[in-house]
Amino acid sequence: MLSRVAESLFWLSRYIERAENLARLVNVNRQHLLDSHRQGQADSGDAWRSVLLATCADTAYDTILKDCDTPPDVGRFITLENRYPDSIRQCIAAARENARMVRDQISEEMWIELNQIHLFLQSSEAEGLWQSDAQEFYDRIIDFSLLFQGLTDATIVHDEGWQFVQLGKFLERADKTSRILDILTFWHDPDRYHCSTVLSSCSAFSAFRAEFRGEATLRNVAAFLLFSQAFPRSVRSCLRHVDHALHAISGVRTGAFSNEAERLTGSLLARINFSGVDEVFHRGLHVYIDELQNHLNDIGERLYENYVLLPSAIRNVTRTEGVQYQSQYQQQ
Repeated sequence: MLSRVAESLFWLSRYIERAENLARLVNVNRQHLLDSHRQGQADSGDAWRSVLLATCADTAYDTILKDCDTPPDVGRFITLENRYPDSIRQCIAAARENARMVRDQISEEMWIELNQIHLFLQSSEAEGLWQSDAQEFYDRIIDFSLLFQGLTDATIVHDEGWQFVQLGKFLERADKTSRILDILTFWHDPDRYHCSTVLSSCSAFSAFRAEFRGEATLRNVAAFLLFSQAFPRSVRSCLRHVDHALHAISGVRTGAFSNEAERLTGSLLARINFSGVDEVFHRGLHVYIDELQNHLNDIGERLYENYVLLPSAIRNVTRTEGVQYQSQYQQQ
């Protein structure tokens, strides 16, 4: 498989997963704020600031804020802002661009669904629907993502390309689950309201209640979202899928490794498997999540180096012919 094809499939999947997670996070935050305002309980400024921090959107938002007379709506900023490259609108646009570059690698059904949601988000209809019925707007984004994942599993060959799609999806999902959980560290003493918001943002509330019969406490929520064996959005479950996809691509048996991405993933998965919530709170939840996100970023970087930059192939190119080497390097 060409490295550029692998890269496009990886980012196609990752951008769609990112858009879905952002849609769920913003929608749940809006709903809980509306409920809390009716009861006079929540501070919307703090609630939205925690979302900006969790998604690393605070710097971009503050930059745009300097050019505005009135503070822009945070929900709209994360959803439709053209100047923010990780808004839902821009994520879908980036996903479509990556899909266009590998049009022959995806099915007709996948392309049609992605193209339709892209055209919708670029139209004035999207702005109008967000203003009139934000719930319907975010449901449409989430439904598209789930449909696209189903079409991906059902309509293309499960070869190396499909494995790169899985890598993008589960690496992004692990990152977003950890970031959403990190919202709870913004609050000094998160209560059931805050914990329920985080669970709902991960579509985990029903699954959590099935596994934990007790109260939705910080400790229980952290244990579930980090270490659950059965919940498909837990960090442990996502890493297991990443590890499987990496070994399926390289052909190396599970438990061994042939590149740095496999070694880092196996090491992090082992750490998750052989630790528990006691260790998390001993180190501090925010510190633990920070380290986890750094490890996930390292896996993404090593993955890029191994399968996109192809450093071993670049080193083997004869350097005596400068023009020829430069041309081959750019292609790789």
